[in-house]
Amino acid sequence: MKNNIEPYSDHEVRNVTTELVCSNEVNKAVGRMILGQWYNRLKPFSTVLIKQFLILKIKKIQSIKTFQHFLKPYLGRIIKKTTSDFCITGIDKLDPKKAYLYVSNHRDIAMDPAFVNWALDRHGFETVRIAIGDNLTKKPYMNDLLRLNKSFIISRGVDGTQTERRDNKLAISEYIQKSIDDGHSVWIAHRGGRAKDGIDATDPAVLKMLSMAGKKQGNSFKASMKKLNLVPISISYEFDPCAPLKAKELTIREETGTYVKKEGEDIHSISMGIMGWKGKVNLHFGTPLQTLPETPQELASVFNSLISQGQRIFETQKLADAMLKQNTFNIQPPHSQVANKFLSIHKKTPKRHRQKLLEIYANPLRQLVLHQKP
Repeated sequence: MKNNIEPYSDHEVRNVTTELVCSNEVNKAVGRMILGQWYNRLKPFSTVLIKQFLILKIKKIQSIKTFQHFLKPYLGRIIKKTTSDFCITGIDKLDPKKAYLYVSNHRDIAMDPAFVNWALDRHGFETVRIAIGDNLTKKPYMNDLLRLNKSFIISRGVDGTQTERRDNKLAISEYIQKSIDDGHSVWIAHRGGRAKDGIDATDPAVLKMLSMAGKKQGNSFKASMKKLNLVPISISYEFDPCAPLKAKELTIREETGTYVKKEGEDIHSISMGIMGWKGKVNLHFGTPLQTLPETPQELASVFNSLISQGQRIFETQKLADAMLKQNTFNIQPPHSQVANKFLSIHKKTPKRHRQKLLEIYANPLRQLVLHQKP
């Protein structure tokens, strides 16, 4: 297992994939992906079959690119199975030969960057290096899979002295700057963790961290950010598979002041986000930022506005907003298929969590109204 923040390199791929084949958790995940409900029914034969399948496949995986090529058809099947439409806009304004720092809103742990990579690949761009939190790398097999997929690690809640914490942030900033300088695009969420309440608020601290490499070289915040070729990304989901889980967390946090994650909760959220129904998905690439403000706070406001304006509002958001405004959970029929599905999700959600569920869906619409140009 690699100890620094960087993704794996091509020369490490062979050893890592060989170890992954022996992982029972990887075997189970791949088996369920390929065989579905038949995986459990065919035990123990399915375990042996999947291991033999993986052994044959890894012989062809000699580099990061071939690893991603191996994953590509499976991602395609997931997108086909869990979405009714995937729309990509704004990418025609970008140059495939340039490296960008994509600063994105964040709704789903795995699928946000997966959709970005899928879109980029389809339009002739190289895939991105992905910034992820170290909370997702606690299990060795997840650490390996993520680093094979060009992910690098951002430590959340780093212990140590103030100097050690600053050095950690500087190392991340320098890695991102070097990636851009070397022609490798990067994806990073505009805040730490998902916007579980549906409000996309850029954290100025993230932008300040990104500028640290340039400021170390004597550049201003504005000049440091200019070198990164910033591109805002807005991702919109008609249905959020993890919304009921988010509603539960938000409710408990509001009632008690805290929420303690259970063991494996992040992995469960990843699984639900990948395999759950999303309906229509819209991915909007903004225009590269040319005019930048002088401070992280001002730039955060710019991103908030651009990300909100780049989102697509679906029937689910409008319905949730209407239900909150009418102070009723009963919308009279007739309903569309989308509305019926949403109302079913709402009904299955514990009553205690329903208010938060509606807010999660309604908030993107409410934020767009706030950020729309007069």
